[in-house]
Amino acid sequence: MDDAELFERIARGDAEALNRLIERHYDFIKRYCYWKTGQAELAEDLTQDTFYRFCRSLSSYKDKGKCRAYLYTIARRLCADAFRERPPEPIEQVPEAKLGSALSAEDEAGAHLQSKELLEVLQELPSELQEAIILRYSYGFRYREIAAITSVPLYKARIRVERGLAAMKKRMREEDLNEKETGRAHNHAGASPCSDV
Repeated sequence: MDDAELFERIARGDAEALNRLIERHYDFIKRYCYWKTGQAELAEDLTQDTFYRFCRSLSSYKDKGKCRAYLYTIARRLCADAFRERPPEPIEQVPEAKLGSALSAEDEAGAHLQSKELLEVLQELPSELQEAIILRYSYGFRYREIAAITSVPLYKARIRVERGLAAMKKRMREEDLNEKETGRAHNHAGASPCSDV
């Protein structure tokens, strides 16, 4: 049963449908809140508050769009309110993503990178680009949903993803060139001047 069907049942007062919806999205919302705040207990509280506010707003939900995007919008606002000046996001808490395939779809710049290396490159981006990429490739949101969650126009959501990917590709190419140059330097340094004799 998809979210739309669950929501129809929830609107009719089906508590079991509400429980299923919460179970389906709870861990994702919690990881998102942890990524935004960097604090496990706060993330747990914000996750619970997200679902509490969702339940309180059920009567006005109809115009909010897709359920999943609406939950992330609530979570994002709660995180912003709770933790305006946060420490750097713990990027390693982002769910395993399709980011490597997104980066290597057009070229092979990131094909060899491990997940940890991708996350390190992602960490270097400005927070709005990080968030757009994570929402797109870790959580699978469409551009329209990213725009709704982040309260920006559709074109800006798309631009943030594209700029973030471009910056990551550029950084990975630079790292790849540095590794190749370092490898060449080691090869030349290890060669004996009499090796041809």
